[in-house]
Amino acid sequence: MVEIIRPSPGSKPSSREMKILIATDGSECSANAVFSAANRPWPSQSEIRILSVVQLVTPEIPLAASPLCSLYPTSLLDQIWKKAGTRAEEAVADARKMLRAAGLTVCDCKTTPVGEPREFILDEAQTWGADLIVLGSHGRHGLERLLMGSVSESVAIYAHCSVEVVRR
Repeated sequence: MVEIIRPSPGSKPSSREMKILIATDGSECSANAVFSAANRPWPSQSEIRILSVVQLVTPEIPLAASPLCSLYPTSLLDQIWKKAGTRAEEAVADARKMLRAAGLTVCDCKTTPVGEPREFILDEAQTWGADLIVLGSHGRHGLERLLMGSVSESVAIYAHCSVEVVRR
């Protein structure tokens, strides 16, 4: 686990409630991050918000990007979108179940936007006024990291608040 602590203006003492944003994609590393958050004592009245961003294509290299519509029929793209949305909703439901079972207060807000995960996580944390972002790390290396990028690294670098990255 890696934790980056950033005091923010008007930050609260550690004994007061916190706003904790947990980002999940339903993977094993995300489940580990949720488990880590569920199994620790948070200050009373802390609130947790879960976010799972639906993302289909993540090319970091402009040449790797190409219009999907010219490659795949619309029916296949619709099926892919639906499966990605279902996967994100299941990730949020699983996380919500685990956190509530631990007695934590979890927000019931819409938590499965479509877009680029780094941007949505950072924007949601900023807009909501999160004190901490918790997310897992896939531990990608080499070409896979070059092509896919690292959401956890980007969030850790650019977040306005503290960030906790739970590794495998």
